[in-house]
Amino acid sequence: MKVIRDIIPAQIKYIKNLKEKGKILAEYTLDGKDEGFGILDVESSEELNEIIANAPSSSIVRYEVFPLTDFENSLKSWEKFLERVMK
Repeated sequence: MKVIRDIIPAQIKYIKNLKEKGKILAEYTLDGKDEGFGILDVESSEELNEIIANAPSSSIVRYEVFPLTDFENSLKSWEKFLERVMK
């Protein structure tokens, strides 16, 4: 328990710092669960890896990463897919 009492305040400070730097776009907790998710804006997978590795909670939390693309890029991908299918 002492480990968690030490990690959680450090994690809160870490997350607030990332938010101030514009790296965290959104952070959510799932109601009724001890889990949540966030949306980060990073330049590379290396930057994301560094953020996760430096997180105070990295030793007690499991992270899953799902790359996202913005709306315009998503539409372009669908248009390219349609072009390939229609040939």
